[in-house]
Amino acid sequence: MNLTFACRLPSSPRTAEQVWHDLKGVTARLSQVDPLFAQWWANPRGPKDAYVPLADRQAFLARLLADEQALAEEFPNQSSSGSSGALLTNAGNDKDWKQRGAVALTYFPDQGQWRLQLHRVEKVYAQPARVAWALLNALAGDERVTFVQTNVQQLIDGQLLLYSVDRAVFPHREFLGWMGYVNRPLTLEDVPEAARVEAKGKGSLILSTQILDLGNAAAVKQTNQVEMALADLELLPVIDPSLG
Repeated sequence: MNLTFACRLPSSPRTAEQVWHDLKGVTARLSQVDPLFAQWWANPRGPKDAYVPLADRQAFLARLLADEQALAEEFPNQSSSGSSGALLTNAGNDKDWKQRGAVALTYFPDQGQWRLQLHRVEKVYAQPARVAWALLNALAGDERVTFVQTNVQQLIDGQLLLYSVDRAVFPHREFLGWMGYVNRPLTLEDVPEAARVEAKGKGSLILSTQILDLGNAAAVKQTNQVEMALADLELLPVIDPSLG
């Protein structure tokens, strides 16, 4: 099973220094979840490139500035609003990265997005559900975040399925998925189908079902019911009005 947490926040221009500061903040929270999230590196841009540790501020800023310069040279007519962001991995070499679940953290401030991807969670972590919930809590710890959704990718009967494509209830709305965050205080009375609702900052963390197995009809139905309840509360934005 592979997971992708996608976080929405207001888009805003950020300098390289601000991007580094933002990344230090979120990775500090992630490091409290599991030792596998203790250290982070900027991903190599090519076969001759090196992994750059986030902990090395000077080297990391140099990488961000070099990326900005390369982008400006490739698209000279495109106006720049600051750093385009960064891609981080949880290991400083390819072998360790794969063993640690091939985790990737991306940050695109100009698009208003954090994204955390994890692979083979049931094999890498002894308690994947606990780890996933703790990661959600850490990501929602950024006060700018307004929405988090969790997509699940899973091999079922030889077919690779993705919750958002193959199991989500609304083709025209955002999905919540296995778990997520909404920017409004809620209780289980508001979303009685949910397995768990917990206050977080100005909003709420929601666990749709204990384990979202895409081959389990009951778990998928429960997740769909949670999304229908959130849609009734106008907490799942319409993304394609033509399909509504």
